[in-house]
Amino acid sequence: MKSDYYQISLFDDMFTIDKQLQNQNKDIVVSLSNIIISKLKYYTLDNYIKDIEIYGLEHTWANICEYVLTYGENADFLTVSNFGEMYEIGLAIQDKQQKKENGQYYTPDDVAYIMSEWFDSLEGQNLCDVGCGTGKLILTYLDYIGKDKAHNLLNEGKVYLYDIDTVALKICKTALLLKYGKELKDKIHDIAGDFLSSKIQLPHNSKVISNPPYAAIQQVGLFWSNTKVQKESKELYAIFMEKILKESVSSVIITPYSFISGSKFYSLRLLMNQYNGEIYSFDNVPGNIFCGRKHGVFNTNTSNSVRAAITVVRKKNSCGFRLTPLIRFKSIERKVLLQCKTLEEFLSPERQIVSSERPMYYKCFKELQPLYDCLIKKAGNHILAELVSNNGKHILSMPNTCRYFTSATSGKMNRNGQITLHFDDEKKYNYVYCLINSSFAYWHWRLYDGGITYPVSLLLKMPVIYNLLSEDDHVFFKEIVNEMYSKANTFIIKKKNVGIQENIKYPRQYRDRINQRFLNILNLKIDNSTMDLIHSNMALKVSV
Repeated sequence: MKSDYYQISLFDDMFTIDKQLQNQNKDIVVSLSNIIISKLKYYTLDNYIKDIEIYGLEHTWANICEYVLTYGENADFLTVSNFGEMYEIGLAIQDKQQKKENGQYYTPDDVAYIMSEWFDSLEGQNLCDVGCGTGKLILTYLDYIGKDKAHNLLNEGKVYLYDIDTVALKICKTALLLKYGKELKDKIHDIAGDFLSSKIQLPHNSKVISNPPYAAIQQVGLFWSNTKVQKESKELYAIFMEKILKESVSSVIITPYSFISGSKFYSLRLLMNQYNGEIYSFDNVPGNIFCGRKHGVFNTNTSNSVRAAITVVRKKNSCGFRLTPLIRFKSIERKVLLQCKTLEEFLSPERQIVSSERPMYYKCFKELQPLYDCLIKKAGNHILAELVSNNGKHILSMPNTCRYFTSATSGKMNRNGQITLHFDDEKKYNYVYCLINSSFAYWHWRLYDGGITYPVSLLLKMPVIYNLLSEDDHVFFKEIVNEMYSKANTFIIKKKNVGIQENIKYPRQYRDRINQRFLNILNLKIDNSTMDLIHSNMALKVSV
């Protein structure tokens, strides 16, 4: 029978080898020449870059993996700790679009560690790293539990690796063999292929740790399950979550946070009603979870990142998830913040179940949970859309970008990107003017979105307590609106981005006065300063 393998000497012409292997789905067995052994012994970044440019990722890593398994790590460069970034550099050289199209965001060390700690607390005998890449998550977890326990799990065949990228999968397995012993080669389950295919299934009684791909579905796989989550979300990470939920006992998954409230993820949230656990969500300003270099040494930009969530799924047939607020933090807080016990302190006690009446998860500070509950109860079904009209003479405009606050003023502003609301009734206009300039409109956005812009549709769904206002309340709102409007020109900020971009920032005293009035209307004894949590740019110390 013809062998399914090619025997290669690195003394051969690699271009010839490329032609031999073109369109062949063959594993490569490498026979290292003395010249290559000598080079790899003193391998450098420059050598690596040159090899990628000449031979490509697959052949270069076949050589590296064979070398380190035979001769061990090169302490200066070829180490397990460097493999992830080396591979990222290689991807950048070979195909700068591939990383973007595959939706790859590499897990930072501190995030991998806290995920490992939560992973260790979960039920499930078989350990699965779905979308393992070069192995950051599984390697961190095995480090976390200690060498002896890790070796036993590997030796018992309880570790499963899944990835469509055969090169990354090979690097991951090589790293495990280097750390825990080459004799484990046949004990580690490395499953190459499309995880979403029905032909690939998780083992019985498994728990999953995963950083799935973050990209829109370009084409539905031939053997994918035809689910509502897939058809409605059109996002890879969502259908990865769906399959992991259905086939595992428990899991820890880091994804974008958009599934928490995005309308196209409603079917995923309905599925999540059948499970319980926790969801930790993170803003990406001023600090972000996916920090660090992208494309290795070629790009040190850290600003292009996603707002992420870590979802810990603990049990099936036990309903509800507890959520944190959208955590905003400064980089100087990162070390203290990214610890399990610290993050768990942010969780609201409320276990949320979604329904057609309440289709989104909300991200609430536990200190503000009583205020949220009271507001929802007293507002009933009343929303802002009831107060506006199509062509009313009273006009209110609001910038639709609101990093730390919302603001509104009379008439239209000189800027791109604004929401314009019309009112027939002056009392309704005054109420909404104050509502947008309070903390409540901004809080509504942070509860249900918190992205780049404030969607008009979300603003119009904001709960309102207009029906609770007394005549004294109407007088208060009228007087403060007149005062703010008379001084509005003093507080206009102009930025020259693309043309003139006007914004307005009133002194904090107005926000505090309006907040207190709303708290009085709701008959709540909550310290007004608690609202500072909503606007803070720090997680562990309020700074507004």
